[in-house]
Amino acid sequence: MSMKNANKFVAAVVAVFASVAFPDAPASSRPAGFRFLGNRLTVKPYVSLFYTYDTNIESSRHAEDDSIYSIEPGADLEWKGDKWRLHGSLFYRYKAYQENSDSLDENSYGEALNFNYASSKADEQGWTLALGERFAHVSQSDDIGSKNGRGIWRDRDTVDVTGAYEYRFTPRFHADVSAQYNRLDYDNDPSKYSVMHGWSEYSGGVEAGYAFSKWTDVLLGGSYSRYDQDAGDVAGTHYADYSTAWAVMGGVGSRATERISYRALMGASWFEYGNCGEVDCGWTYSLSSSWRVRRDLMFTLIGSSYYQPSERNIGQATKVYSLGAGVSYLTLGDRLNLTGNITWRYDENAYSNAYYDRRSAYDETVLSVRLGADYLLNRYASLFASVTWEEEWCDNSNEDYDYDRFRGTVGVRLHY
Repeated sequence: MSMKNANKFVAAVVAVFASVAFPDAPASSRPAGFRFLGNRLTVKPYVSLFYTYDTNIESSRHAEDDSIYSIEPGADLEWKGDKWRLHGSLFYRYKAYQENSDSLDENSYGEALNFNYASSKADEQGWTLALGERFAHVSQSDDIGSKNGRGIWRDRDTVDVTGAYEYRFTPRFHADVSAQYNRLDYDNDPSKYSVMHGWSEYSGGVEAGYAFSKWTDVLLGGSYSRYDQDAGDVAGTHYADYSTAWAVMGGVGSRATERISYRALMGASWFEYGNCGEVDCGWTYSLSSSWRVRRDLMFTLIGSSYYQPSERNIGQATKVYSLGAGVSYLTLGDRLNLTGNITWRYDENAYSNAYYDRRSAYDETVLSVRLGADYLLNRYASLFASVTWEEEWCDNSNEDYDYDRFRGTVGVRLHY
C-alpha cells in the first residue's frame, strides 16, 4: 500500500483546523456534560454514527470502492484548578465494510491525557509545565480525518509521551526545554502483507525568546532526535545501530495583533543514518499561525519539516516537508461550523542502504483537500458531513504507488 506516513501530518492539520476556538452556541444548546467536584470536573460522553463512501479503500492505483458503516462511542473530560488543567479523551471505533467485511472490518481504540500548570499569567514572570501522553490502536481501515491516523495503511499501535517546561525570567525573557518519546508498532502478518517497519524515537529541544513587545518574540532554538528502526522478520537484514538528527532554528513568534497569532522559525538540519558517517544537510522550518478576521471567521496555517525512518523499506530514511492551510466559519446563530483545508506533503529520500533495490527509494508528494460541516441541533445531537479528495504522485518511472482517492461522510453525533 502507498498510504505511507502522510496521515501523520494530514491528520494533525485536520485536528488543528477542527479545534479552532470560536464563540460557543447559546448555553441552552451546547452540550453541558456531567459535572463533579464542585463543577471543576466535566465529563462529556458521545456516540457518533456515520456512513462513508470511499472510492479507493486501499490507497492503491488499483482502486476498489466500498461503503463503510461506523460507530464510535467516546468521552472527553476536563478537570480544572486555579492554575492547572487536565484534559482527557477516550474512544472506541468499529467500522463495517459492505463488500470487504471479511478482510477489513476492524476495531480502533485509544486514550489521551494532557496536563498543564502555570504559576502565573503568560506575560508575567513565572513558569509553566505541560505533560501529555497518548495511546491508540489504529485499524488498517482508518482515514486521514482520524486524529490517530499516523503511519501507513496497516493495523498499528502508537504511543506518544511529551513534556515541556518553560520559565519566564522576566515578562520579556523566557526559555524552555522539551522532551518527547514516540513508538510505532505494526501488526505484521506476512501471509497477507509485506512486512512494515515501525520505530522508537527519542527527541529533545531547547528554546529561548525575548519579547520586544507584547506582539513580537524573537526566538532561537535547537533540537536533537534519535531513533531505532524495526527490522521486523526480514531474513538476512542487519540494522546499523541508531540514527540521529539535529537542527538549529531562529525566527519570530507570539501575537502580531489581538486577532493574529503566529510562530515562524527557519534554520538548518543535519541527519546521520545508522551511525555510518554519512550526513544529510539541508534547511528546515516550523510554521503555525491563525488570523481571526471576525468573531465568526478564522484562517489557519501550519507547516514543518523533519526526518523519519522509512516504514516500507529497511535501511531507508526520508525528510518530510509539509504545509497546510484552513478556514473555519460560524453561521446560523453559531450552530453551523463550516471548515475547509488543503494540505501538501513531500517525502524526499535522505538515505538508502545498499541492502535493497535503490530504485524503490523514490520521492513522493501527497495533496489533500477537505470540506466539512458540523451543525448543532441541540445539546443532545449534532449532524456532520465531509468530503475529502487525496492524490499521491511518485517521482520515479514506476507508477505502482500513484493513486487518487475520494471520500464522502455523513453522520450524527449524540452527546450530553
